[in-house]
Amino acid sequence: MYLTFYGLSEKPFNTTPDPRFLYMSPGHQEALAQLLYGVQERKGFMVLTGKVGTGKTTLLNALRQRLNGQTAISFLPMARSRGRGGSSR
Repeated sequence: MYLTFYGLSEKPFNTTPDPRFLYMSPGHQEALAQLLYGVQERKGFMVLTGKVGTGKTTLLNALRQRLNGQTAISFLPMARSRGRGGSSR
């Protein structure tokens, strides 16, 4: 219905984030640059945090695309801290 109204060629909203639709704000550009630097320099464990809906998962999928399968990566979605010194669930 809205595809024709807005002149879209495909549905922009899916159940999984699509890096093709990522808006690269200055903050997103900086975060991606830092993540790429960390991978290229073999910095080891890196953490990306932010509020719900800010594009973290989509940014990580964009990072994964840029690595072209050349690097092993792991995502730990929805890790929750129990406070200082606490363990994650």
